[in-house]
Formats: sequence, C-alpha cells, structure tokens
Amino acid sequence: MPAERTIVRRTVSAVSAATLKSTKKTAQAAHIKNVAIHEPKKPVAVDEDISTVHPYPLTARERENAINQNTGRKITVFQFQVYDLCAQIPKGQISTYKHISEALQSSPRAVGQALKINPYAPLPVPCHRVLDSKLYIGGFSGQWGEGEKIDNKKAKLFHEGVVFDETDHVAVATRENLIFDGFNVPINKKIKVTAAI
Repeated sequence: MPAERTIVRRTVSAVSAATLKSTKKTAQAAHIKNVAIHEPKKPVAVDEDISTVHPYPLTARERENAINQNTGRKITVFQFQVYDLCAQIPKGQISTYKHISEALQSSPRAVGQALKINPYAPLPVPCHRVLDSKLYIGGFSGQWGEGEKIDNKKAKLFHEGVVFDETDHVAVATRENLIFDGFNVPINKKIKVTAAI
C-alpha cells in the first residue's frame, strides 16, 4: 500500500505542474490581450511641458562661455556633444543612453550624467526621449525608476505618443518605429547642430 500512495502522489504532482504551466500561459496570453485592448492611461505629473525652447549656444564662442544654470559650472565639450545628439531625436521617437554613447564612443553612464544636468530641456535638448537599453523609462533629472520626476518624464513622452506598459517599459506593440539611432555625428570639430523639435 505505501508504494501505491507514492505513485499516486507523483501522478497528482505531475498533473498539478502541467495544469499550473497551462494556467500561467493562459494568464499571460490574457494579460497581453488586455494590454493591447486598453487605452493608455495618462500619467499624473507636475511638469508635462514639451514645448518650451531654451536658447542654445551654437557657435564655438558661445559654447566656450556657456554656464549650466543647473550646476553653475561651465558646460564641457563632451556635454555639448551629448546635447547635440539628443537634440536630433524627433518628437514621437526615443533613443537610448547606449545608442548615444556608441555614437560618441563613450559610456552610457557618462551620457546619463550629462543628460542628468541638461539645462536645455525640454527643447532643444529633449532628454526625456532617452531611455535605458531595454526601453525601460530609466532616469530623469537625477531620479531613477519611480518618483515625481519619472512621472514627469512619462507624461512628456505620453504627450508625444510613447506608451508604456505596467512595468514602465515601452509597450511592445508600439516599439517597432519608435527607436531613433540615426545620429549625425560631425567628423570634424566644426559645430553643426540641427535640432529635431
């Protein structure tokens, strides 16, 4: 008799595991279906501004004396390189710290540090359009993951047509045409900026 009980338990366990897997797949399919059906929910934010344009230094002389109003320090050549590329991201599209860093042959962290103190936001340097490489919302103004500043970033992107899922990643169904990586990186040191407002 004890042997029969063991066999019965194993059979029940195997059936339970198969049922669990089936239930999980059904739940995931239903979840994906629900995400596609529901309208995107507008994020609650304090700052949804996506239209203010700040004066942006274009000449070498203007840049030489440019002070970052957020830090009180001079803006470095590297920071201007990051801002120049970020300014190329069109409205309704996004890029990543990685795409910008690869274009500059730098690191994503260095790009993030430059954008963290961006004095030309929201335009002509729309740093809210830059996400992490997995298309997670990432950081904004020194905050990462969640909080008031991240809510502001989500709201800005929402107004530009970018939709996030419940895990704060760009919704899978909308990713295909959103990613911008066609940066125009000047070969020489001559400054040439075309902002995509």
